[in-house]
Amino acid sequence: MSAPSLESRVHQEEILDGEDLGPAELHHSLRQVDAVNRWLGGDRSLRSALADLRIPARRLTLLDVGAGSGRTLRRLLSWGRRPGADWQGVALDRSEAVVAVARGLGGDVGDQASPSPPETETLRWVRGDALHLPLPDGAVDVALCTLTLHHFRNEDAVRLLEELARVARIRVVVSDLERGRAAWWGARLLAATVWRGNRITRHDGPLSVRRAFTMEELRALGTRAGLGSVRVRRHHPWRLAMVGDP
Repeated sequence: MSAPSLESRVHQEEILDGEDLGPAELHHSLRQVDAVNRWLGGDRSLRSALADLRIPARRLTLLDVGAGSGRTLRRLLSWGRRPGADWQGVALDRSEAVVAVARGLGGDVGDQASPSPPETETLRWVRGDALHLPLPDGAVDVALCTLTLHHFRNEDAVRLLEELARVARIRVVVSDLERGRAAWWGARLLAATVWRGNRITRHDGPLSVRRAFTMEELRALGTRAGLGSVRVRRHHPWRLAMVGDP
């Protein structure tokens, strides 16, 4: 099998973009996506993007748009939590099925998100549209988007970034795949092995690479969205992280 052309993005819909998903299969797929973040550069890219905010200790509210299972955000909150630091999170996803699975994993789910969750909570769940975030301007300190931006065509991706910038006071961070031949072959290998028992991840993994961005494309989207000081870094093996000022 030869690799498809990766010169430009494709816009084929992924199974995860649909709504007719069984909870057990979806739960299993979200765990596999979480493993990608944990072991293949996603968590590392987020920690690198926020390392300077961790010192000195401070109170921060983080919004994760397209949060999936929420485990990536939970690990980030745990990493940021220490004496004198109070990191809390709002996890947002538009999919009723995804939020239902997330609720089963723990966490409060509502139709509106509070920018300042009660102090007894570290993570609050909300259903919402990434292109019309149900939050006021400057509602959170940091707005994150992890493995979500590639689901959008370029014009909507710019709109999403504008929304992240609108609600964030300090920083916007995007962590996503890098489109390339090595990444596609890696996803194909995982689809034939680790992901072979789940039709969602088996199908969506290689397709996600084809929908993803190059460094130049991601930087251009951030600039078009009006982010300040846009910088893009590559994180081994196939992850890009874009950081910008609201």
